[in-house]
Amino acid sequence: MKVKDMIKQNNLLREQLTPSNRSYVEDMILSLRDSRLDRVRTEELLLEATELMLKEQSKGRNAKQVFGEHPEEYFKETVAGAPARRVRSKLNFYLMVPVAALSCMFAVLGICGLLLEWAGSSSDMFSRVSVFSLIAVGGGSIVLIQLLLKWLGSLSEGDTPVRKGFDLKGLAVYIAIAVAVIFAGAFLDSLFPVITVSPWVSLVLGLAGGISLKFIFLRS
Repeated sequence: MKVKDMIKQNNLLREQLTPSNRSYVEDMILSLRDSRLDRVRTEELLLEATELMLKEQSKGRNAKQVFGEHPEEYFKETVAGAPARRVRSKLNFYLMVPVAALSCMFAVLGICGLLLEWAGSSSDMFSRVSVFSLIAVGGGSIVLIQLLLKWLGSLSEGDTPVRKGFDLKGLAVYIAIAVAVIFAGAFLDSLFPVITVSPWVSLVLGLAGGISLKFIFLRS
């Protein structure tokens, strides 16, 4: 079962718990999801715990009787014996985002340039790419995604528990960076060289980037 499916199933099962048992299980969820366990194993353990709690609840037992007084203690030994999460996953994320953004940019340049050529017009405006544009799109995509994650992190999907509220200060910082990049673009763009890329090459670069997302960054 995929991580998303396990989370969805866990949410449905928790709806059948009593308020006190549900609160206890949600504390377990928050504790385990902040641990060093990988995501798949985390959701497997949480789903098993919720299923066990639901079964024991039907027998008249409460969460403290099943798991102990403190929610974070139940998985303590499992977490302690788990290897640390790989740094690569975070590095992959920060590489994947600009690759995806640049792939989309080149795909759009390629498609628009080819359409103009087939219409008998000049495709020069879609064939000239500033090096600053490449840097801005790559770096700006990370800022944009972080902005979206900050916003999504303040929401609760269904009844998935959320530990803390929206970080307004963090949002302001990301917005300031994004605005600074936009205004700096008009000045810096003229300082960086411009390269000529034919629409066909742009299209190939876009497709190659899309393929790399599938087979390098998104492989299971």
